[in-house]
Amino acid sequence: MVALDNPAAQGQRRISRIRLGLDRLTLVGAITLAAVALVLGTIMVNGFSENGFRLGSQIGWRFTSFVFFAVLAAGPVGRLTAHILPAARILEGRTHDLIWGFCASYGVYLLAVLLPNAIHLSTGALLFVLFGALVIAVMALAAAPLRLPYMGAPLIGVRVRRSLLGTAIVYFWLCYSLMALERISGPHRPDAYYNAILLLMIIGLLLRFADRWITAVEDGVKTV
Repeated sequence: MVALDNPAAQGQRRISRIRLGLDRLTLVGAITLAAVALVLGTIMVNGFSENGFRLGSQIGWRFTSFVFFAVLAAGPVGRLTAHILPAARILEGRTHDLIWGFCASYGVYLLAVLLPNAIHLSTGALLFVLFGALVIAVMALAAAPLRLPYMGAPLIGVRVRRSLLGTAIVYFWLCYSLMALERISGPHRPDAYYNAILLLMIIGLLLRFADRWITAVEDGVKTV
């Protein structure tokens, strides 16, 4: 029985890992395909011109902002509502997948920015794309432990990963929030998107603060 149970248990673990991997690929792939469809669809509707690529990159930027809000809110909402709705815990486990989906969709946005400048590439556009690519690469690597073959311990420690991920999240939060504030307060056409995204960034920040506070209170009660 022991000889039969061990292979069965290992087989179940492999199946569960395969399913988890497929679920992750499905979510990340869905976010990436949505970003590609929105950007490419906008460009095709408006023509493969400078204006078409500008509108396409704008749609890509807006889509990534909503995915970023999902990154901010998924974990806190899952933990805060777990007492009422235990199934909400699944949101906490999807945070890393959402981060990878955000990085992929942001990469699509950067590609939309780069393509119209590929022939006469300006220094400003190149630096912007390279810096953005570096930030999302760091964010994606910090989202989950990276292990090299035949290496037990992760390549990047937990504290370093948390610091890198936190820095990247703060960077993007400031990008979306400051751009929204600039558009709302500056001499621009009224656009409900900027009001909505600023509100979502504030809600995401409050959710994370509430999550940290409640977690600290619960840890204090357990120690007492």
